[in-house]
Amino acid sequence: MTVPEGDFCGHCGAHLTTASTSRRHAFAAVPSESVAHLSIITTLFPHLPHRRGGAFRWALLGGSATVVVLAALQLFAPATAVATFLLPGLYLLYLYEVEVYESEPWLVIGTTMVAGAILGFLFTTYAGGAVAELNLTGDSSSAFLLAGVATPIVAQSLMLAGPLFLYLYRSHFREPLDGLTFGAASALGFTLASSLTAFWPLIAGPLIGSGSTLDWALLLLQAGILIALINASTTGMITAAVWLHRYDLRRSRGAWYASVLTALVVALGMQIILAMLTFAVPDLFTQVVIRTLAAVGLLLYLRVVIHESLMAEGAVHEIGPDSPCPECHRVVPAMLYCPSCGVNRAAASKHSRPPVVSA
Repeated sequence: MTVPEGDFCGHCGAHLTTASTSRRHAFAAVPSESVAHLSIITTLFPHLPHRRGGAFRWALLGGSATVVVLAALQLFAPATAVATFLLPGLYLLYLYEVEVYESEPWLVIGTTMVAGAILGFLFTTYAGGAVAELNLTGDSSSAFLLAGVATPIVAQSLMLAGPLFLYLYRSHFREPLDGLTFGAASALGFTLASSLTAFWPLIAGPLIGSGSTLDWALLLLQAGILIALINASTTGMITAAVWLHRYDLRRSRGAWYASVLTALVVALGMQIILAMLTFAVPDLFTQVVIRTLAAVGLLLYLRVVIHESLMAEGAVHEIGPDSPCPECHRVVPAMLYCPSCGVNRAAASKHSRPPVVSA
């Protein structure tokens, strides 16, 4: 197709200089990064303009450092509070910043973070009690099946409940990044409530605690950061794939690694494997290493799903009027992809998007 001059095709997003249609060197949400680039902010916060991601990145690093410092001072109660609220709090700020909820903020937040938190509290209360009861009776095989297989499947299903409600009953939230955002928000709400339920005796206890500083720092970073990242990644990849299934108008070109089935297999498989290893390997340091590797792998795979989702659409759009690109700020014709930097404009915050003409 005839498109405006530039480094990228404004119609399909291909890199014209190298004739690369997959453009793995230029992540569709942040073209200055490759797809295989490890970044929590640009992966889980894809609507956030790249220049404004630094504040969120420093907040995440500062919050993690605060947890370690508070644990070193044996202030375990405030350290636990910071660890559990850090990522969910940042995500609420992100939702407000990019207005992904459009005109229904209370519905979206209620069916994702709030519903996830309620389900997380109920799940942790009843599932934890059931596993403890089996351990007390000495039924280790049943406890392993419950904690290692049934529990992660049920937990992952509950994290999907709110986003799937929006998928079925709010079809105007149709973009794959909407699904990713709803899934990550629900998972973070679920993880927040689960962690608060498990650690509430510590939070409500004395300000200064006792115990190994290193063990507490590892435990809190695992519960507040690593588990939250893992849950957000698995839930987000499933919901992004579900939304993509409805959104992709060129399904014949769709990649198998971004399909709903593949996302379900990867997400559930990882949750089950991690739960089994946690049950079988009691050493805390080993658990942290395993979960760190899992979080890295899931974040990288999620970026592949996001990239494929953003590269899947484009055939229904024509050339619109000249307007500033929300990423590189150059004035270019409004198309799905910026001809200059290659960003997919669906990754911009919704209030800052230029108009795009549909065919």
